[in-house]
Amino acid sequence: MTALSIRELASRHWFYLLLPVWLAASWSLRGAPMWNQQPKLGEAIVLFDWCIFMPVLFAVCYRDMPRRALALRMLALFCGGIWLAGQIVPPEAQDLLGFGAGLRWVGLIVLLLFEAAAIMAMLRIVFGAAPSAAALERQGIPPVIARLMVLEARFWRWVWKRLTGK
Repeated sequence: MTALSIRELASRHWFYLLLPVWLAASWSLRGAPMWNQQPKLGEAIVLFDWCIFMPVLFAVCYRDMPRRALALRMLALFCGGIWLAGQIVPPEAQDLLGFGAGLRWVGLIVLLLFEAAAIMAMLRIVFGAAPSAAALERQGIPPVIARLMVLEARFWRWVWKRLTGK
């Protein structure tokens, strides 16, 4: 990779460069004295950062993504943010997180239903009469992954034909 392509990649996917920095900053709060003085404020800060701020940053970074795919990824980040906040906030300071756990399960069920529908659509495209990488890309799958999926489907068709003698 050249320096230009690395710079272009970093400018296009800056969210993933920011993520470890934000995680390290949040994890450093774990031992902060604020948990003894103002536990609700600390919990609110961590929940805001991981359940609102990070999904919004993701949306800003990937605003060109199809709306449905962006919404699902933001929902996944929200659910992951609730889990991560549960890891960062000490157990004795967890007040709002009890309510958030129920929201997380609802969000995960919604994600599971959408993922099941996406898998069914993907399987129809990949194992249909003429697998098309372009059709997979329209479903929100990255181009490289779409091409690999079509290649894998062709491989398994070839194996099946060899095994059955057709």
